[in-house]
Formats: sequence, structure tokens, C-alpha cells
Amino acid sequence: MTPSQSDVFSLPDVADTHDHDYHQLVVVLDGNTDFDIEGKGGQKMQSGAGCIVPSANGHQFVGLGENRIMVVNLPTPPLKAITDEEYEIVSRLFDQAAYFQLNPRLQVLASALSGELQQYPDDPILARACGNTLLSAIRHQIANNKDVRLRGNQLDIEKLDQFIELNLSRRVHINQLANFCFLSVSQFHERFKERTGMTPHQYLIRKRLERAQLLLREGHPPIQVAEMCGFSSQSAMTNAFSQTLGITPLKYQKQFR
Repeated sequence: MTPSQSDVFSLPDVADTHDHDYHQLVVVLDGNTDFDIEGKGGQKMQSGAGCIVPSANGHQFVGLGENRIMVVNLPTPPLKAITDEEYEIVSRLFDQAAYFQLNPRLQVLASALSGELQQYPDDPILARACGNTLLSAIRHQIANNKDVRLRGNQLDIEKLDQFIELNLSRRVHINQLANFCFLSVSQFHERFKERTGMTPHQYLIRKRLERAQLLLREGHPPIQVAEMCGFSSQSAMTNAFSQTLGITPLKYQKQFR
């Protein structure tokens, strides 16, 4: 493959194990996958998560239902389509295997780049450009995240809000939020409640209801609003509305007609 050749595809639901002589960056765009690098224990990765696979590191992978991933391959040694200086900078990302969680901004970037790759799958120039862009952006995020760990895993509510807003139409799990902050679930739960005065689950419900109120005022049907806000069903949204706001979604919407 050419340097930083990138591609978008789905992983099969049958586990496969292999290794290769090039570095590989993997980002989960949709769904769930399971990766195990060098047999050190599998890591379930959901949308927005990713991993760094250095060359010759054996790894096992499997798709858990419907999924879509973006991979960026970086050959070693580099071909002449990338300068030695550029390769030296980017290749440092692959000093060791690692898992990571993209911040909200990079999730949007990965989604946009994958859309271009799927639109023009036979354009090698575009594939290299998309791959290099994602590699460089993730390199900066990981470097910054090391600084965050050194500062004591402080909660950044603003960035957490961005992550929640970006994924609100999906089933956001507490362990995803904890991973985003580089904390265990128990640590995250404790620090989050100290900062906000509510549990992460209560906070998620509030965020879903805030978006639901906005969409209902705009005239969207309640069944569609429930799906757009990540509720498991329309009845689940109705229960949350009634318990929290003392009114059903339909009555709430009628107030604005």
C-alpha cells in the first residue's frame, strides 16, 4: 500500500488474527468491535474509539454486529510519497500499541474524511491526504492527553458536553464517558457527582430532554424525537418527560402550536 493509504470498511463477525509489516491506525466510526493486540486482552471499542497497531504486532479483531471502521496504514520504511522528516514525526505515534478515544472535534473530522473516502474509493491521492490528516490530528490529541493524565485526570465538563451532544442520538454508556476522561467508572461517577451534583445517568437524561424539548417545539413527531435523542422508545421518552417535567411530550408540543 502507498504511505498513509486509508480505507473504510466493516469487520467480519468471525475473529481473525494476523500481523503486517506496516503501522496501522484504526478508528471505529459506527457500531462495536473487539481488538486484542499482542494477546494482552481484548478491548471492546465503540464509536469514536480507536487503537494504534505498530508494525509486526500480532492482533485479533472481530466485528460485533453492524460496524464501520476507518484504517490508516503507514508503511515502514516509508515510500517517497512522504518525506523522511514527515515520516519521522508521524511514526513516533507507533512507538507502542495503545487504545484511545477521539474527542468530539476529531470524531466529526473522522466521519467527514470517511465520507470522502467512500465517495471516491479509487482516488489514491485523496486516500493519502485523508490518512495523513487523521494521523496528524490524532498525534496531537494523544500528546495532549498525556498532559491531561499528568494533571490528575481532571474533569473537563465542557469537552464532555461536546462528546455527549455529538453522540446523544446513540446509546451513550457511562463507561464511554469514563474512558473519554481517562478514569475508571467508579472514579468518574464520584468526580462527576462532585462537579455537577447529579449522577452521569441523570445528566444524560437531562441532556436528552433538553434536545427533545427543542425538537418538539420545532414540530418533529414525538416518535422521531425519541429516536433522535437516543431514547430506547417513545414510551421511554414519555416516562422521562412525565417524571421530570410533569407533562407528556405530546401535550408539551401542543403548547407551541
